[in-house]
Amino acid sequence: MKNNSNLKDIRKVFITGIFTILPIAVTISLVFWLFNKIDSIFRGPLERLLGFPLYGVGIIITFLLIFLTGMITTDLLGKKIFQAFENVMYKIPLVGMIYSSVKQVVDAFAAKKGDGFKNTVLVEYPSKGIYTLGFITTNTPKFINENTGAEGVFVFIPTTPNPTSGMLITVPKDEIIYLDVSIENALKIIVSGGIVSPKEN
Repeated sequence: MKNNSNLKDIRKVFITGIFTILPIAVTISLVFWLFNKIDSIFRGPLERLLGFPLYGVGIIITFLLIFLTGMITTDLLGKKIFQAFENVMYKIPLVGMIYSSVKQVVDAFAAKKGDGFKNTVLVEYPSKGIYTLGFITTNTPKFINENTGAEGVFVFIPTTPNPTSGMLITVPKDEIIYLDVSIENALKIIVSGGIVSPKEN
């Protein structure tokens, strides 16, 4: 009996450790992914220019870029400069399309209630009988409705653990299951891989 009790205690401690470290690990992995991307862009050219190896340059440059961008975009003149930069980005073929799409997704996650995603829903995706959490963005345009034979909506399906990437699908309105779950709480479920299941008030 004592051995069984010890095994249960060890199991409980181990599971508690997993639940504690998982959100930290996911957050750190996403941050390091960003650092590595910045590092891969700037480290090589800087090392060739300076003639010696640089370590941690991705972390330093990432923090500097975030800080400087925040300073610029909170200043009135900076906002105008950034808007001018965005206008140039929008006019570049392909680049403008990618930038516009990514910005809209990020804005949707950062938006106040009612300004970004509209509703948390369940849809049968990727096949019948499998239900996936998603967010309604807007109604589908007329040319899609005419080809599908039904009025539909665009539903964004986020991925785990990075919800800013995902799939955009069209779903007929009569096949949507609306959930009484806030977008914020639904995101917690998605990011945690279902481990966190917030209770609605």
